[in-house]
Amino acid sequence: MSGMDRYDRQTRIEGWDQNLLFSSTVFIAGVGAIGGEVAKNLTMMGIGKLVLADYDFVELSNLSRQLLFRDSDLGKSKAAVAAERLREINPHVEVEAFGKDIRVLTEDVFRSVDVIFSCLDNWASRRWLNSVAVSLNKPLIDGSMNGFYGNVQAVLPRRTACLECQSINLIPREEKEAECTLKRRNPEHLVNDLKELGIEVDVGQAEKLFQLNIKTVYDIKYARLETITSVADEGVLRLLERLRSILTSRLPAIQSVAAVVAGIMTTVGVKLLHGGKLGAVPTGLIVYDGLSSRLSRVRISRDPLCIVCGEDDATPVEFSFKLGESVLKLKEALASAFGFPDPEVLFGGKRLSDEEILAEVGVKSGDVIYVSTTRLFEPLPIKIISPSH
Repeated sequence: MSGMDRYDRQTRIEGWDQNLLFSSTVFIAGVGAIGGEVAKNLTMMGIGKLVLADYDFVELSNLSRQLLFRDSDLGKSKAAVAAERLREINPHVEVEAFGKDIRVLTEDVFRSVDVIFSCLDNWASRRWLNSVAVSLNKPLIDGSMNGFYGNVQAVLPRRTACLECQSINLIPREEKEAECTLKRRNPEHLVNDLKELGIEVDVGQAEKLFQLNIKTVYDIKYARLETITSVADEGVLRLLERLRSILTSRLPAIQSVAAVVAGIMTTVGVKLLHGGKLGAVPTGLIVYDGLSSRLSRVRISRDPLCIVCGEDDATPVEFSFKLGESVLKLKEALASAFGFPDPEVLFGGKRLSDEEILAEVGVKSGDVIYVSTTRLFEPLPIKIISPSH
């Protein structure tokens, strides 16, 4: 029997090109409920190479909706276990796994792939990956779920709306509040925030959290434990885990909906790889409602002024701001306007410090500064326009 016999039934589809799949590479960010299903689907279909990234570890609650994991895998790296299981499913597929945050991967990793699948559970990482895809001109397929509901969106860079185009409507309220708040806070702020939620911590405990750059309730809920375990003492880690257990209410999820969302994403990805031979790629937002058994398409318009995929990406974004104000005040304004919780300002080849005054460091109306943030792959050029001009 030839190697093609494994794929006999799918190669009977008119327009199907198995050799094209053999020569394709895809990147999957997150190998949980949705990402694991996408990876399994593509592996069975005979994709040439899978590149997986997930910094998380297998836990018991994963096993009800994540096919690639077993009881014996508890505590192990999701990326490593998934890669091993996928190789068992189809030994002819090459699998590369990264058990780390996608934002620390080199640019070459993303340049080497044909399609990017976003199967992430937080908006910050999705925004960053979206900006990577647009910057490198790589198609992105984003999928998410909440209980019986799921969404899928295909982003064709500079042809369709990207995730940032509709971010004001799509970011969950809690994340939006965190994204738009510059983290220039003190431990007393965190103590008061927790007190309002009925949780008592003292200023000393809050100070220790601040030393780990955990300054908001949102940080407590979503800080990556693997990045701070080596620098935090055991008492702080226990405090963080206790607070997280009280605060975190995980989104409901079931395997059947994950399978539907992943199935749609996989099909869209295969169509993308075939370049039109299997029909047009759906644009807009595909919404699945499992309760009413309804699949809908929602039109999404591309924003010509989008900071990621705008029509004229060579033209800096104009931003009105007084030159007599400090860099800190500018950062606060940028955080509010663009949802950057951690903007850094670069001008004249150096990073400006918070206490510096724009006019005193030589910034004039019409000058271009650059803003770096963990929400974007590349610094954003901003043209400062003084209100007095």
